[in-house]
Amino acid sequence: MHRLRNESGLALATVLVTILLLSMFTTLLLREAVTQRQQSEFQAREDVVVTGAEAMLERYAAKLTIDPLYFVHWVDEGERARVCQTTTSAGFGQPAVQPGNQWPWSDCEEWTYEDPDRDGDGNPDTDWYVHPTLDGVVAEARDDIGVLMEVYPPVGKPLEVLVVGRRGEWVHRRAISATVQATSLSEFYRVTENDLSYGSNRETWGKVYSGGDVTYGSNGKAHADVFAEDRIVAPPQWLDGAEGWQSSPTGSYNDIRDAYPQPLDFNDFWDDLDTIKSAACSGGGVCLDDANAKGWRIHPFVSGGVGKLRVCKSTTNQSETWWWTNGQSTQFNTCTTYDIPTNGTVWANQHVVIGDRSFAGGTNDNRLGPDAFSEAILKGSLTIYAGTVTDKKNIILNADTSYDDPNSFDVLGLIASDEVIVYGGATGTDKKFYINAALLGQYNRWIAVGPTPSNSTLITSGSIATRSTGSISGEFPIANYGFDDRFEFIRPPFYPLLINDWSYEDWTELPLPSWAAP
Repeated sequence: MHRLRNESGLALATVLVTILLLSMFTTLLLREAVTQRQQSEFQAREDVVVTGAEAMLERYAAKLTIDPLYFVHWVDEGERARVCQTTTSAGFGQPAVQPGNQWPWSDCEEWTYEDPDRDGDGNPDTDWYVHPTLDGVVAEARDDIGVLMEVYPPVGKPLEVLVVGRRGEWVHRRAISATVQATSLSEFYRVTENDLSYGSNRETWGKVYSGGDVTYGSNGKAHADVFAEDRIVAPPQWLDGAEGWQSSPTGSYNDIRDAYPQPLDFNDFWDDLDTIKSAACSGGGVCLDDANAKGWRIHPFVSGGVGKLRVCKSTTNQSETWWWTNGQSTQFNTCTTYDIPTNGTVWANQHVVIGDRSFAGGTNDNRLGPDAFSEAILKGSLTIYAGTVTDKKNIILNADTSYDDPNSFDVLGLIASDEVIVYGGATGTDKKFYINAALLGQYNRWIAVGPTPSNSTLITSGSIATRSTGSISGEFPIANYGFDDRFEFIRPPFYPLLINDWSYEDWTELPLPSWAAP
């Protein structure tokens, strides 16, 4: 009997210990479940903040696809307030420009930031910008995704955007950064749809693309990558890390499909050109759509520190080739002066002559040689497009083209729906013809026509894209083709894209900047 009592007591103790262990185990499981739930909720909030910040980054990139200089035209709604720091700009020393307003100083290319004052009461706002699609549903906006942004200009590098996001009034804040750009046709030094051949001692400074073969003559040099849809028949000397790309690569050449999944097709650019026309005629640009016009002459110049366009019209019927050599004709007798349009677009329904060498209000830019002519000098960002796919027109270069500040964001795009013509007779006594622009001959080629002074030199700095190769050497025995390095990161307004999309790279999460700390 005594043993039974002892065993029953042991059994009771075992049961009690088991219950205690189960209770402790259950408590631990509950605690772990609560902890994991809290961590999951925390991570979910963190992930939502990152997603919201990335959405604002993508939104900004999309705006850049439409307007490549959006960052110097507007202070975005999501940005902090900007303060101009370019000492030579009229904006220097002026009050901060608040989010959602135009950046009024195109020559102000350096800025700092301060906390925004959207309501204008003189005090920084505590509320961050909440895009409508990031507006939450919980009372008192506790689940809104608010953002603040900073944009760093592309000075020798791609545009960089920093986005800091937070959720409601919670502490969770994340900062992400990325470089943003759309790959433009103007990023290439030379593009052609057929074979491309360079003579002896030719040096290329930007990317080269050919829809056929690429051939370099003796002592040829390439400072940037060369792309051939067929073959690089005779290679250059590769400098500055440049490489060759071709179909079915052999030896040291890369496969071009790794760089461009599809061959470039000039037919793909027509949609982008339609966009330029729409922007000029329906979006605030200059629309030269006059049924009486038979030709236009456009002369960019600077007056009182402001970029202007002098546009003259001719109503006299002439053959297509007449316009090539008669850009100074008095038949251009109806003239109007425009400011450079904010969206940077001009479209014309007829052939367009660029430059009026005798314009009294223009400037003889000694940087381009003492030829006693007025050069076409651009202050601002501008793309001029002539004609359409169904009514093809030419661009005729009738004067040297230059920039008011060649180190600024001033860029010029000249697009002919047909051909680009260089009039050699505009070379002048210095025997040098300067072209600073991105050129596109959408349907055909670029050519030079005379009479040109003997032993004249053509000097280009920019980008040249033509469907066919062209003919220049007959009028210019010496040609120096330079690449404008700014085109690697800045494209003329609405200039055609290689793909109809933007991209952002170097995505990274950063520590919170001091201004975003809770």
